[in-house]
Amino acid sequence: MRIKFISLLKGTASPLNKELPDTIADNISSIGDVEVVDNAPDLVHVFGKWSGTTATTMKGYTHKGIPVVFTSANGLVDVLPPHSLMLAPTVFHCCGPAEAELIKKLLPKASVKVIANEQFTLTTDRTTMLRQFNDLYAKVYSEHEAKVMSEINNKVRTLNISDHAINEICSQLLYLQYAFRRETIRQRLLDNLSDTLINSNYDEESMRQALDTLKISSFATSVMALLESKSHLTEGFMPIAASDDKTTKQMQKHII
Repeated sequence: MRIKFISLLKGTASPLNKELPDTIADNISSIGDVEVVDNAPDLVHVFGKWSGTTATTMKGYTHKGIPVVFTSANGLVDVLPPHSLMLAPTVFHCCGPAEAELIKKLLPKASVKVIANEQFTLTTDRTTMLRQFNDLYAKVYSEHEAKVMSEINNKVRTLNISDHAINEICSQLLYLQYAFRRETIRQRLLDNLSDTLINSNYDEESMRQALDTLKISSFATSVMALLESKSHLTEGFMPIAASDDKTTKQMQKHII
């Protein structure tokens, strides 16, 4: 799992959680299967004040479909301003139950997780804290992916097609479209889709109709060109003609 840590604590007077971002980022990889990155994250953890700037930063990621964990710079020390309601991370991380209770009061539907900062309590230690963060990241990412797949499956069901191959190919194309939106296209997604197209038998006219119904025909033509250049698909296995266009070139930039 690729995680990006963002600290917006510059200019914050002696924030209580000032050292927490570096503590986690420097040590979390030793606890779980985590890679700390600057680009193409699977999940983002933002540390900042309750402010419009923080809200804008988080929305920039959630709009792309990237889950966000938020930690307040000062816990309950800061008076929460009206724009605190603008904050919409996937999960609020709180260092104590009082902070969690206040957030739930302000935002009853918010997802909140309490993990104590080991610098300020004897009830935990660094290793335990890091394991709790690792578990939190894994849970948030897993649930987010499950939600994405559920939405994709619901779209494919609207086709009302019994052909498993068409449904599977459409599902993979829709997930690739989502991966493109979040600017993180794993090579294995391309190779898996190439394999599926090569090894599947389906009615080509029904496939084209399905792509039209899902409104992804244009995207699919770009994907075919991408699979031809960056994976192992050849023209004879393409359900639709390839188009090496601007979208193809943009997708190439986000392959990891």
